[in-house]
Amino acid sequence: MRVARHGERGQTLPLWTIGLATMFALMFFTVNYANMVRWHIRAQNAADSAASAGIATDANINNQANTLIYAATVEETRMRYLLQAMANLVYDPASCSGQAACDADLAKLSAAYRVATTNYTAITLQMQNIDGLMGGGLANSPSTAAGLAASHCTVLDCGFTYTTTVDTAHETVDVVACKNVATLFPKILGLGTTNTFKALGRSAATLALIPETFLPASNNPSTGKPYQPVETPVGTNTSADLAVNFQTLTIQLTWFAAGPTRPKTLGAGYGCS
Repeated sequence: MRVARHGERGQTLPLWTIGLATMFALMFFTVNYANMVRWHIRAQNAADSAASAGIATDANINNQANTLIYAATVEETRMRYLLQAMANLVYDPASCSGQAACDADLAKLSAAYRVATTNYTAITLQMQNIDGLMGGGLANSPSTAAGLAASHCTVLDCGFTYTTTVDTAHETVDVVACKNVATLFPKILGLGTTNTFKALGRSAATLALIPETFLPASNNPSTGKPYQPVETPVGTNTSADLAVNFQTLTIQLTWFAAGPTRPKTLGAGYGCS
């Protein structure tokens, strides 16, 4: 019996060897799979960022145009009130004390009106300049903006090759981020880096519309004061008929932001570094 037990020694070594080999194989597989997932996530994030950057150029130009529209509406309202105030002063001189005071008040209203018209003219000129950038759908170089992803490494991911398609008819920017990545198995086993997998990210962005109704006379929550307070060019102790009041003004605007959309069918014309 003692001889038999001695003969059984070492028979577990093959099992340990097989177990260790299986464990290392699973470990290599897990690490390699995790690396592939990491690169695919990175590729998708890169494509999302590039597509958003491409559409953001047109979103920004549209938002600038809307800001100018708001400013022009405020100046137009101001001019209308100032014209009415001058008419009120002329037809009702009793609102001021004496001819000299009326002339002084009229001069103040006229000066305020000239400032408003100058501002309104400057705003409309800016609107005309922007109109040239907004015509024909996406015209503010979204393809160039998306292409900058490959050279602005501090903002976007330069580790990929980007292929950008701009659809002006549907106002979309479609980006493919691609890279041939060496697998970890050959590196770990010293077999070279010829084995690769394709890390591919795909994203399409379009202009998302955000409607807003804004009351300029409402209070700013940060200051507790109106955004557009009542203006009294001739002084605070005068008739309300000579003031500029924005209480009846309502602004309805549509703001633009980069929003995701469904990409079209993926073709074969994308690059991969």
